[in-house]
Amino acid sequence: MSDFWNEIKKKYHYDALFPCHGELTCARKDEQWFHILHDGQPAYPERYDYVDIFSKEGLARVRKDNEWFHILHNGQPAYPERYDYVSIFSKGLARVQKDGKWFSIRPDGRRAD
Repeated sequence: MSDFWNEIKKKYHYDALFPCHGELTCARKDEQWFHILHDGQPAYPERYDYVDIFSKEGLARVRKDNEWFHILHNGQPAYPERYDYVSIFSKGLARVQKDGKWFSIRPDGRRAD
């Protein structure tokens, strides 16, 4: 990690940082995950149990209360449905699991198959 990110980590008392796609960085503080801007400020107020990188589709998978879904850069859910598991989007689709069944969804949450 660069000196710049070490300073951000120290200044905001983050437990962990790791690079995400584009302008946001994944951060953990007090066992809660979220994305931060390059100045170290949170990109949105919501906190999650887990966050991941943003895909080329502009969505990141997150987990909250054992439910998986995707969010936009502003931290808002990309669609209303919650799943048992979701993958990162790739080529416009993400694999999801709901009630033991696997299928694909599009970035707006519509089922693809």
